[in-house]
Amino acid sequence: MWVIFAVVVALIVVPLAVWRIGEARRPILEEVRIVTATDADLVFRPGLRRAAPGAELHIAAALRIRQAGGSDLWLAPVERLEFDGAPVEHLNSRDWPEEDRVLRVFWFTIEAAYLGGDLTVDNAEQLLGQRSFLAPEMGRGLLAKTVPEQHNDDQINLGDEVFPVAGGTIRLYAKVEVAEKTDAIASEQAAASLGIGELDDPGFSEIRLTAEFSDPVSPVLGELFRLPGFEPQPATTLPWNDISLPTSGFRFTELVDHRFVASSLTFASVALTGSTEMDPDDLEALGRLTIEPDRLRRAGRSLEWGDDVRPGDLLEDRGQFIVLLADDGDGILSPGDRVTVCWRRPAVETTLDQAIRNDAVEAELLRYER
Repeated sequence: MWVIFAVVVALIVVPLAVWRIGEARRPILEEVRIVTATDADLVFRPGLRRAAPGAELHIAAALRIRQAGGSDLWLAPVERLEFDGAPVEHLNSRDWPEEDRVLRVFWFTIEAAYLGGDLTVDNAEQLLGQRSFLAPEMGRGLLAKTVPEQHNDDQINLGDEVFPVAGGTIRLYAKVEVAEKTDAIASEQAAASLGIGELDDPGFSEIRLTAEFSDPVSPVLGELFRLPGFEPQPATTLPWNDISLPTSGFRFTELVDHRFVASSLTFASVALTGSTEMDPDDLEALGRLTIEPDRLRRAGRSLEWGDDVRPGDLLEDRGQFIVLLADDGDGILSPGDRVTVCWRRPAVETTLDQAIRNDAVEAELLRYER
């Protein structure tokens, strides 16, 4: 009987012990870092990346794995990987280093929770919030299939005639799971990249895409796309630029510099100077324009492109600044001309009739002399 009992115990305990030893020697997912590269700079790095107009962007997740014995291994589906200015030895792979486990990557964007409106002392804490949005178009692999779309505007219409702009500021977050099967409900391991709580961390992955506009409009203006458009309202005790200070610790123009928000004035400033430091007093007033159904007139006369107006001129009406970009082909300033604007919602490139306020009857023509 004792022999039979010992055999039965051995049949149970030995396989269990072998299984536990095998499980204990499995690699452990310790860390996830999002890294980016462009065709002009093929070294993948975490942190802030600025990309030139039209640059082809690549996004990947790099994994730090603790191996049996305690040593670390970096795994990433890239040829060249660099952290803090130093090359990183890594396994160039898209797969988890075990045949009976698979990787699942869930890509997210981190975007503003609200798209725009008037910013006041009372609502600043709510309106300046950030949240994550699942980005399924990026796929489920360590190498993202594409640059993510803007997702906080999925339920709104930004205009009937909006032209695509290959620019914007993109903040990324990823959760990586190790599972037995791709469609398994539960995961065996999981780890995530830096998220909403670490937006100011130097290792947080943020992409700022510049864009091409009609000269002399600054390509840096492209970085303000995909951001909410707020109009900060002065309070009894605070000027407009300090409205965000009690909530965020930053003045509004500093939030623009950090690419979290934009306003009509700061948008115009970046368009003309590449920064938020333009003084409105430096703008030259070129006259008051009357807005008519088929054109805009100054003192009863149509304004001709090249003589009276040119790219980079501004139209201002009650605090709304519209940046003129190009004529629609009729030679005069008219509703079909191409413009870009940020007014109580994310910036768009559109036509003048779509940009101007519905009740507008006049506008001031302004020019920034460099």
